[in-house]
This record gives sequence, C-alpha cells and structure tokens, in this order.
Amino acid sequence: MEAALDITVLDALLDLTGMPCSTDSESASSDQEHSSPHRTKDGSRHHRSRGAPIACQVSGCGRRARRGNCCLGHGGAKVCKAEGCGNAAQTHGLCKSHGGGARCTKPGCDKSSQGQGLCRTHGGGKRCSHQGCTKGVQRGSKCATHGRIRVCSAEGCGRMDRGGGMCDGHRKARECKAGDCKRLSHATNLCKLHLRRQERVYVGVIMLEIAESATSLSIPY
Repeated sequence: MEAALDITVLDALLDLTGMPCSTDSESASSDQEHSSPHRTKDGSRHHRSRGAPIACQVSGCGRRARRGNCCLGHGGAKVCKAEGCGNAAQTHGLCKSHGGGARCTKPGCDKSSQGQGLCRTHGGGKRCSHQGCTKGVQRGSKCATHGRIRVCSAEGCGRMDRGGGMCDGHRKARECKAGDCKRLSHATNLCKLHLRRQERVYVGVIMLEIAESATSLSIPY
C-alpha cells in the first residue's frame, strides 16, 4: 500500500461513494432553526440556544458535525485545496495555514489574524495573564514561560511538546505520509483523516467494479 496519496484522485473518487450527508440547503435550514435571532416583546434581538452539538451521522463516528450533518473527515466541510492538506477551508478554498481566513492588518505581514486584526507577533490573540508579560497564551491563561510546560515524551528529550506528546524533531518520524500533511500517523503511515479517505476510495472503487460487472452481464431484450 502506498502511503503517499494523490489527493486530486482521492477527491474525484470520493464523489462516487455516495456518503449520506444532507445538502447544503438542508444544513443551512437546520442552522437557521438553531441559531436564527428573533425579536422579543421589547424589540431587542435574542438568539435561540443552539443546544448540544450534533454528532456526525456516519455510523460509528462520534465527531462533531460541521455541515450537512457530517464531520470534516466524512465530507462535512470544504477541505483546503492545497495539495495534501486535510484542514477545513476558510476563504478562497484555503485553510489558515495556506492563506485562508482573516490576515494580519500590519503592512507587509501575511500571517493569520488571531484577534483584533493582528497576528500573534503583532499583538493579536490572548496574552499571558502573568503580570507584566505580553507573550501569547500557550496553555490555559499563561505563556510557555509562565505556564505549566509539557515536554516531549521521547526518552531523554526535554524539548517542548508541540502536539501529540512530542517535540518538532520527534514528530517528523511519525507524521502522515500523505502529501504535506503534518498530522501524526496512526496506521499504515497515515493520519486518521487520510486513512478514512483512503478507505472510502477503496469502497468507491469496489462499487464501480461491481457496477461494471453487472452491466457486462446484463442481457438485452
């Protein structure tokens, strides 16, 4: 099995699998029912409660539904069009990492806005609650210096945990092999997202083969 996937081919085949997600119009109607504001007797606007998050409707999946009653991995949102990326698209078909979403308003800066129209470097996002510290928050309400820092779980390594219990150096050996994906792999050198997509592609291919076989065996009148 090849770990490196052709994402373009994957996307084309995924359309043939017929996942039972509802349409965008159905999703939009559902969203309006949960979140549309209405006027109270005094004329003020009041938003209805959204209630509990809706789980993905795909059997066996407990992730939160994004759109069409499905999670991101099962087609519930547009995926970033950058090759090998499985993040949700923000604007222009791109995720924040690849240029989508709001950008920093400082001249010459193209980093993602973290709040107030600014990136972390220029003051956007939450700041450390330690008196006199202006660094960005890492965990809880503290920066890496003043908060409880997690270290890499690799034996003998004292570097900072950058996700998945490992530092940047030790993460690379376990990164997903699909394109430029940086998620940690869990099986066959693929992250959970790309593993699910690959499984759906195989199902689609099998369905096509069955359909072709049935067509070739059909007897004309």
